[in-house]
Amino acid sequence: MAKSKIAIVTIGQAPRKDMAPDIQQLKDAGLHVTEFGVLDLLTSSEIAALAPAREDSDVLVTLLATGNQVKLSKRKLMPFIQKRIYELQEFTWILLMCTGDFTNSLSGKNLLLPDRMMTYLVKGMNADLTLGLIGPEPEQQMTVAEKWQKAQFNVTFAASSPYRFNEQDLLLKAKELQLHGAELLILDCMGYSTTMKNTLKDKLTIPVIVPREAVFTILKAIC
Repeated sequence: MAKSKIAIVTIGQAPRKDMAPDIQQLKDAGLHVTEFGVLDLLTSSEIAALAPAREDSDVLVTLLATGNQVKLSKRKLMPFIQKRIYELQEFTWILLMCTGDFTNSLSGKNLLLPDRMMTYLVKGMNADLTLGLIGPEPEQQMTVAEKWQKAQFNVTFAASSPYRFNEQDLLLKAKELQLHGAELLILDCMGYSTTMKNTLKDKLTIPVIVPREAVFTILKAIC
């Protein structure tokens, strides 16, 4: 059987230096991986035009090649994401590196969506858990919470950006969620790393899931 060709697509710009160690692990495992960014071919002014308007309730957060965090309107970004996916149809799998809710919004039978993968994974573990969710920015609370509430989970939310990583802030937010009844903590963005998870797990009494780690493990299993 021929080796699978994997397209890893960030909603920002590639390559993602913050994900380099994890992507290298995929390559070391024998996967043929190529990185792409939805914003790769856009100018600075075109990227600026994708910033959320006041009425945009669904905000996405990612990194540019400069390492700077950028906020994007999901509504404005959707055509660019779909175009990128169409361009990559020769790949065996296309992994969209974003945990935003894209179910029923994008087409492509070889498309892997972390939000769908994670909700099914957690539901398969225990559908009655109260989830503590940490996302990059406070304005994401409504959309992040709604995604998990649609899967019938009770949730609490806090914000601490992986792109402006502050270990003490992340730990404080995690402890607050645990105090408010969270039974499982999910760092709900592909920007969070296993290293960030490891700064928390010995200081909490609840398990911690990092989508990047879980999704990459599944990717290695199916390829």
